Amino acid sequence: MNLQTNLTPDLLPSEADIVSYEENGYFIAPQVIPHELLDAVAGIIERHQAGHRDRELKAAARFSDWQDGDAAVVRNNEFVSLQNDVVRELVRFPAIGAIAARLARSRAVRLFDDQLVVKPPAAGEDASKTVVGWHTDGSYWSTCTSNAMLTAWIPLHDVSEENGTLCVVAGSHRWDESDHVRGFNDTDFNSLESRIGRKVGGDLIHPVNMKKGQMSFHHMRALHGSMPNVSLAPRCAVALHMQDDANSYQEFRTPDGTLVVLPHDRLAREDAAGHPDYRDPDVFPELWPGDR
Repeated sequence: MNLQTNLTPDLLPSEADIVSYEENGYFIAPQVIPHELLDAVAGIIERHQAGHRDRELKAAARFSDWQDGDAAVVRNNEFVSLQNDVVRELVRFPAIGAIAARLARSRAVRLFDDQLVVKPPAAGEDASKTVVGWHTDGSYWSTCTSNAMLTAWIPLHDVSEENGTLCVVAGSHRWDESDHVRGFNDTDFNSLESRIGRKVGGDLIHPVNMKKGQMSFHHMRALHGSMPNVSLAPRCAVALHMQDDANSYQEFRTPDGTLVVLPHDRLAREDAAGHPDYRDPDVFPELWPGDR
């Protein structure tokens, strides 16, 4: 599509915005993503979920790749930008990496993973199937050394509480209770306090309502989830997970001694020590500054 971004200062977070992100754990960007690009991603969803690929992943790995099943549930496909050219173009859109680097106060940011998440419309008993449960992204990244990774959440259209937008618990990235919260598939949206063992005031749960072309960023330790989609149309978004420049692989074992191996680790080349290389440009390309 050859889309360009004029990265003027008003499109990038100010120092006050960065401080707010560091205090609250999330940031909402202005409308910077072209509608043309978002529409192109929306146009490939059905084909991708039907099995079409522009390229195959170079190694077999177990990860979420929804193709067929209960039509009422949240549909999640991962590593889509490594398999689909249109999503690859969105992931590499310059403004995304530029904003992420500023928020993380990092010289550069690299891809870690991306997810294409489709939340179908639902009502009645099926509504709970479209909940994304409370979790932190970092809880799934125990093999990463960094504590500054972050996620850009990019809806393909307007999002609100009606269609199940993202909700972030402000300041939760600074809580000890945010460690190891892996409730993505827990459809009980009211289970937050019992899950983390901490009182959470309703004023801390912030729905991220945005217009098409906006995106939000949240810290890897920020608690987040989303309510049911009770609108009449699917809610579609790309979650783009990014590494700050300092991140690298670390060996991590469960309490019983089992080595944790992420799908990322099976996709990446090995470094000189025989460990997964989280700088492998084929799997974790630099998004900012990249080749600019």
